[in-house]
Amino acid sequence: MSSLYQVIARKWRPQTFDDVVGQDHVVRTLKNAIARGRIAHAYLLVGPRGTGKTSTARIFAKALNCTGGPKADFDVNDPVCQTIANGSHLDVIEFDAASNTQVDKIREAILDSVAYAPASAKFKIYIIDEVHMLSAGSFNALLKTLEEPPPHVKFVFATTDPQKLPLTVISRCQRFDLKPIPNELIIARLQKIAVAEKIKITDGALACIARLADGGMRDAQSFFDQMISFCGNEIAEPDVLDVYGLVAADKIAALAAALAAGDHRQIVALVDECDAAGRDLVRLLIDLQALVRSALLDAIALGGQSEALSGPAGKGAGANAMTTEQLTRLLDGLREGEGNVKLGLAEKINFEVTLLKAVEASRARAIDSLIKELAALADEVPATGPAAGDGEKKKG
Repeated sequence: MSSLYQVIARKWRPQTFDDVVGQDHVVRTLKNAIARGRIAHAYLLVGPRGTGKTSTARIFAKALNCTGGPKADFDVNDPVCQTIANGSHLDVIEFDAASNTQVDKIREAILDSVAYAPASAKFKIYIIDEVHMLSAGSFNALLKTLEEPPPHVKFVFATTDPQKLPLTVISRCQRFDLKPIPNELIIARLQKIAVAEKIKITDGALACIARLADGGMRDAQSFFDQMISFCGNEIAEPDVLDVYGLVAADKIAALAAALAAGDHRQIVALVDECDAAGRDLVRLLIDLQALVRSALLDAIALGGQSEALSGPAGKGAGANAMTTEQLTRLLDGLREGEGNVKLGLAEKINFEVTLLKAVEASRARAIDSLIKELAALADEVPATGPAAGDGEKKKG
């Protein structure tokens, strides 16, 4: 039975446009292009890992080559779609640029066959994953074909690093930017999978997995799969915290409140507690940055001040409200120390120093603002010296 097991990330991979999560702008454009017959010859899908680039490319290939297509509402059980899904369709060629960077590979896989008509489908579709890994010579060899391909040929490129692509390639494609998937959508998808797989998982555990995934659905599903192996059919928040070294959300909030209050003793105590529990301090620093950034956005929206880091109601809430300038300096201090913490040498000490320096930075005042305040005070103070001419009167 183990030989037939399929990991959740593959088993629950999107098979239709409606299955794609968090990329509505991409799905809507592609579906409209198919419905209106405005199908371009080349598409570029850009986005972080695990956000659905390759899955969207395969779904688009199904929509173009399905029986009776092109149509966006194809039948997922269509034999043509089945062969595209399992990678055996002759007219849908997937090419991994990361392991085939040379010009000879491009010529063999694409350029030598692009002129031939499709074997059985309407279009011959080339899906090139991690396209930015191709060599300069490969891009040059591909340019002419990419600019004026035969009518039966479509290209779909996927990349996590569009800055490495030549502008001559980007200008010949319709570009779609896939964004990180919001945590609430990841949680909703995992809940659906949990019900189907008969897994009992708490809301806190789902929130931890979504936070750990950083906007990547594939990563979230892989973490979920690993937790099932660890816990079985019941998963709770402490299990996820222990396996991945995460810090609980309330502990992160307490540390953020200590930063806002400038409570050095509390900061050191909380760091000691997290380190003793074997928590990932690099991850904790990233979570702290996210919390401070959220408070900064809150301050901007409220007109310059936020109480988001002050702690829960009834425990000093509002006592340590921070201005936009203070939050900016705090966030900048946390970001500056991230490299030192990631070095792994004296990680705890580097982490503590980063937090304490960030606190001091948040309490510093910009020199230009001090000059303005001093100038304003000087204008308000009345002259206290003797009035002009008093000396002359006394002499007379």
